[in-house]
Amino acid sequence: MKFTTVFLLPFLVMLLAACADKAPELALNPQNPSPQVQNPEITNDTQISNMGKMDENVQYGSTDERIAAISQEVQPIYFATDSYTISPSEQEKIEADAQIFNGDLAQDLSIRVEGNCDEWGTDEYNYALGLKRAKSAKDALSIAGVSEGRMALISYGESKPICSEHNDACWQQNRRADFTLLP
Repeated sequence: MKFTTVFLLPFLVMLLAACADKAPELALNPQNPSPQVQNPEITNDTQISNMGKMDENVQYGSTDERIAAISQEVQPIYFATDSYTISPSEQEKIEADAQIFNGDLAQDLSIRVEGNCDEWGTDEYNYALGLKRAKSAKDALSIAGVSEGRMALISYGESKPICSEHNDACWQQNRRADFTLLP
């Protein structure tokens, strides 16, 4: 037992030191409901049914204006604690987002799928979990008809929180996959 501890301890220290300074992983081309709705009169079902209702006949002055308008319609995907499985309620958002990404206004844009985590867990664990969440969202979009060649993955781990309070409702908002449109 003592030999195993003496042998494994330096190995584990070297492994952790090697992983400590890693940047978020990027791979190019490669069960829990969403947070509480701010306005109780607007449910997730209402938000989802109103998505994709952009007027595709509107002329935008620049690609940035078009990206900004489309981005307002896209919904993040939320995950349960320590999970990268997309729940059925979030799958509805994936379908709506896929319609937006495949619409005339967005079909020539690239999509960065960003995995995010709450503050619990080590940096290494959260970067890995964020990447798994991004991959799950990418795979679901691909199944819904969005070309895989348009999507890139990145994990931000816990480094891009939406909410910084220390409570369950806030942590729930940080367990998500976001979509950023790129020219």
